[in-house]
Amino acid sequence: MKFKINREQFLKGLAIASRPTLAKSPIPIYSNLHLTLDETGLTLLGANSELAIKTHIPMRVNDLEVIRMFLPGETLISSKTLNESIRKMEGNEISVEIIDRTIAQISDGRTEYRLGAIDSKEYPDLDLTKNGTGFEMSTKEFIRLVDQTSFAASTKEQRPILTALNLSAEKGTLTAVATDSARLANKVVNLRDNVTFVANVSARIMGDIAKLLESLVGVETMEISASPNKVTFIFDNTLVVSRLVAGEYPPTRSIIPKTYQSFLQANANELLKAMDRVSILYAAEKDNIVKLSMSPENVVISARSTLSAETAKEEVPLCKYVGEPLDISFNYVLVASAIKAAQAEEVTIGFNGSNKPFSIRVAEDDSLVLIVTPIRT
Repeated sequence: MKFKINREQFLKGLAIASRPTLAKSPIPIYSNLHLTLDETGLTLLGANSELAIKTHIPMRVNDLEVIRMFLPGETLISSKTLNESIRKMEGNEISVEIIDRTIAQISDGRTEYRLGAIDSKEYPDLDLTKNGTGFEMSTKEFIRLVDQTSFAASTKEQRPILTALNLSAEKGTLTAVATDSARLANKVVNLRDNVTFVANVSARIMGDIAKLLESLVGVETMEISASPNKVTFIFDNTLVVSRLVAGEYPPTRSIIPKTYQSFLQANANELLKAMDRVSILYAAEKDNIVKLSMSPENVVISARSTLSAETAKEEVPLCKYVGEPLDISFNYVLVASAIKAAQAEEVTIGFNGSNKPFSIRVAEDDSLVLIVTPIRT
């Protein structure tokens, strides 16, 4: 195996395929990247026990000759070492040669590395086939869907199913739901394809895919396919395969209130800043509880330290409250993350008393519902 490759294109491919290799894996071979070179270009594959990413670097990109002077072949090279060596080189073109299947000689004409290489036959046989129910989606819409829901998934492994983003499609719509029991995010988007499926995908992996898409330029659409055991994403010469989270997702539709007794319409930024200012009392405490006291005359946010007699309060401007006077306490971190996920200047919060879950909605986007459970004090 031997080739010369444009350094910028090589770095781009390495950054994409190396993402799964950054996670610690009990299988040591997954710390390596699988490189395959043929007459179509260079294919890079990185994987762990949950995720695999395969990306292809073609021989030419428009008028740019990306790969030249090549001899086909396959090899495995340490992902971390390969990435660091190519990043530190300064030449515009990198030459790579595999010697005796055990040495990867890499040079830019000034700097030379001789890295360890492993026979590609040592790599696990991965199922990278695209199967199941497929549909197309705009990358912009996918990123927004993930940003507005994945934050609400659990990061604790006690209940693995709650670490997933539940995706369900029917009658031309896709619904994404995430919850950690204390909060919930529900987002609905319209699809061009009328498909039916249910898949529980790791919210962390969905977030990684969204970040990857944000880093790419000019990628407007993606293809998603869901099967009983995995979900695949295809975009820009790249294939992402994720294992599904096992288990049945808890029913969440009944959690979303259908009616409300009172409403608070607030400027999102002003409400966030007020919560942030009163919450400084919790810098050395585990509690993040703030109280919202609302009446048609004013809206006040307050906090009280559990370790001392210190208090803080602030009247929130640019608010309009409709309903009977209400005091409600909540974890301000959960509410702040939901307001940020709404991605709007104005939010409307609906209440059904001090002990019932309340919702955060956006007037211009009725496809999104964010739910937070209050705290009894």
